[in-house]
Amino acid sequence: MALRFPRELNEQGGAWVRNDYPPSATRQSNRRRLYVFLGTLTAALVIGLGFIWLRPAEYRASTSIEITSASASAPAEGAGEVRPFLAEVQILTSRPVLELAAQRLESAGQRFADGGSDPIADMQSHLQAVTIPNTNIVELVATGRRPEVLAPLVTAIVDVYREHLAEAFRASSAESMAQGEGEVQKLKDDVASKRREVEGFRTRNNIAAVEQEQSQVLAQTRNLTAALGNANENVAKVEEKVRALTDSAGAGSNAAPPREDPTLANLEQRATTVREQLRDLERDFTPSYLAKNPNVTGLRQRLVELERQIAAQREAGQRSTLAQAQAELASAQSAAARIQNQIAKGQKDLGQFAARLNEYKAQQDQLNAVEAAYQDASRRLAKLDATVRAHTTTVKLLDPASTPQQPWRPNYWRDTGVCLGASLVLALLAMGLVEFFNRSEPRPSVVVLQPPSGGLSSAPGHPPLGWQEPSAIPLAARAPALLQQQPALPRELSQGEVASLVQASDGDSRLAVLLLLSGLSPDEALALRRSDVDPAGNRIRVGGGAARDIALHDSLRALLAERAAKARSEFVLGEGDRPPSRDTLNAQLLCGAHDAGIESAIEITPDCLRHTYVAFLVRQGIRFADLTRLIGHLPADVLGAYSALAPIGPRVALEEISVVFSAFRSRESA
Repeated sequence: MALRFPRELNEQGGAWVRNDYPPSATRQSNRRRLYVFLGTLTAALVIGLGFIWLRPAEYRASTSIEITSASASAPAEGAGEVRPFLAEVQILTSRPVLELAAQRLESAGQRFADGGSDPIADMQSHLQAVTIPNTNIVELVATGRRPEVLAPLVTAIVDVYREHLAEAFRASSAESMAQGEGEVQKLKDDVASKRREVEGFRTRNNIAAVEQEQSQVLAQTRNLTAALGNANENVAKVEEKVRALTDSAGAGSNAAPPREDPTLANLEQRATTVREQLRDLERDFTPSYLAKNPNVTGLRQRLVELERQIAAQREAGQRSTLAQAQAELASAQSAAARIQNQIAKGQKDLGQFAARLNEYKAQQDQLNAVEAAYQDASRRLAKLDATVRAHTTTVKLLDPASTPQQPWRPNYWRDTGVCLGASLVLALLAMGLVEFFNRSEPRPSVVVLQPPSGGLSSAPGHPPLGWQEPSAIPLAARAPALLQQQPALPRELSQGEVASLVQASDGDSRLAVLLLLSGLSPDEALALRRSDVDPAGNRIRVGGGAARDIALHDSLRALLAERAAKARSEFVLGEGDRPPSRDTLNAQLLCGAHDAGIESAIEITPDCLRHTYVAFLVRQGIRFADLTRLIGHLPADVLGAYSALAPIGPRVALEEISVVFSAFRSRESA
């Protein structure tokens, strides 16, 4: 007979709770709740959303202006009465201002209100002038259903109010301002007339620019004067030159002619050559011999003839130089006379120009005087205008109005959200109220134990349930424990502690540390033989049940080679024919830990070093299948404990794992 349960069971913890309600009553109660909830929610949403979305949208346009009221000081002559700030705010929305603004809107083809007995009153009801406390700023706000009219209305009101203030200003200062403006206009006309007169005189006398023409004339005069001085200086120099040449010629001096004379240069060169020949002969022969030598006599006659020709050529050169100097003197005197004539003519023109210039300057002075009077009158008028304006209200537009793009009120989406929330709350309250009046008495529940998967068997000595066959599941079956207790892992050493331990150890203890931190178990390290080390293949062959090859790193290879050179035993560790015991290895590691100054040195065991290496691999994310290939077999509970050290994420392939301990890598790189 199969195991049967009641029709409605609820799973609670490890048992089944049977609700003894009739199925039809439960479905009827749920259906009633659903109908009440949906009906109330629908009705509330229809009413609320209809009210929200059927309301017409209202738009709002505003502008900010600064109204500076008339000064509270004593009013100027004809300035009118001073009005306070609040009175100006009332005028801003007064009927006369609104009537003019409405006329402007109608002339532009826009109307704020369609029909009505009093459109101005309707406009006033949609306008509001809000003053900002402790300031002279007023925010003029217009509200309505036509957004395209609101901004023009506000702008028109501000413009009409400005014109109203300007008209009041003109009315209050009409007499004083009219007198000042008349005087200014008269002086302005005088300035224009005098300027035309001065301009006509300048045009008739060809005075383009007084300063420019005066500077040109003076510059020309200065240039001629400088040229005349240079010409007179040149005449004096040439006269001195002519005088020197004349005196030299009269005294019979053999002044050297210009060096540019090629004939004279040739004669002097030939005479020099003859003199050198004679001096050479005089050094070699006696005077009596030279007197009798015809060649010497010929050379002396030739020298005399050359000196005569040189003297004649120099005299001719002096005459030529004198003639050139006299011609240069005549030319310099002619140039000086010409410049003198130009200066005389320029002085005459300068005198005429000075007369015209003085007259022109006199007219300019008269024009400047009239312009100064005009400027004084303008300043007096501006001062009068400022005095009147100081007692007149001014308006400054701070923020111009713009056409609104979004409704001001109502906020449809906000109200829709509020309506939706209120409708949900109302529907829940209605459903709860209906259920409150339709509640029924609670009925007891029957608890039935939950059967585990795979079926239950009757325990010896326990009778089966009344609705259960004898072969069915017993109630007294014990559930297995969900998690087994995890084994406690040894101490894990840090990188610094490992480095200190290796540094403080020596002999077998250091080699044991390197072997344990390379993947060997304590028993495998003790049983390791020299024949298991393959230096050529750079590996260690580990036998036994977890046979595998372990790669040699530099530190371990160097230490094994050193041990092999001094080997007296076939075992890697130990000195005799038998390997050291586990206790001996523990004692060596304890001594090394004490010497290294490691805290709690008693915890430093071979299992601690092996665990440190395994944790080093696991923390890199190594796959556990690759882990057993490196360090050998590990029990399932130990692997489960190591899984807590693995990082989150996918595992890393063996090729991407560093199998050399970090402390050894740093020592090798150093």
